[in-house]
Amino acid sequence: MGYITPLLKLSFWFKINPGPLMPMFYWVFLIFFGLLFVASIVCGRIYKKEKDQFVLRFSAKYLKNWLLTASIVGFLLLLFNYERVALLSARFWYGLWTIGFGVWLGFIIKKIRQLPDKKKGLIERAKLNKYLPKKKKK
Repeated sequence: MGYITPLLKLSFWFKINPGPLMPMFYWVFLIFFGLLFVASIVCGRIYKKEKDQFVLRFSAKYLKNWLLTASIVGFLLLLFNYERVALLSARFWYGLWTIGFGVWLGFIIKKIRQLPDKKKGLIERAKLNKYLPKKKKK
């Protein structure tokens, strides 16, 4: 319980030159950001391999960029904390990271929910286009 009480104080979050992370939290963050990076690679593979599954393919495309960017920024935060850079190792950056990438993920989820409707529209357009004249090849 002693780990939680500092989290409730503003001086903990807004100290410009905080001490280093505890080793346990450092490794937890390192593993978490590493998993985000591996997940971005998996999403990239899904995007390239799954040509026939529209929703899965484009969900992986949107998530790949989010996962890669989130992991790189997270690794930079850990690097700044490890090197104890005065302003860039402040703990409020982790809160900003969480808020910023949470909002971005919300927009991605909204876009993914619209994919089935977009697929239906593309199918209807393809049915209509087969009756329209095509350009002549020279």
